[in-house]
Amino acid sequence: MSEHDDPAAEVPRKHPHAKPHEPFVSAGAESTRELREMARRRRDAEEKLQQHLLEAEAKEKPVED
Repeated sequence: MSEHDDPAAEVPRKHPHAKPHEPFVSAGAESTRELREMARRRRDAEEKLQQHLLEAEAKEKPVED
């Protein structure tokens, strides 16, 4: 009996419904990734700007006692 006859010796396979992956990143996928990254950075910058504006506004208002 050879190693090819033993079903237990088979290499475990990936999930049968696993999505096959391309060995390279297509130009469309790369541009989409870049757009998402730019949008994320823009959202982060807008959030940071809003926080700075709120802090500046709080400093300008006199404290009423």
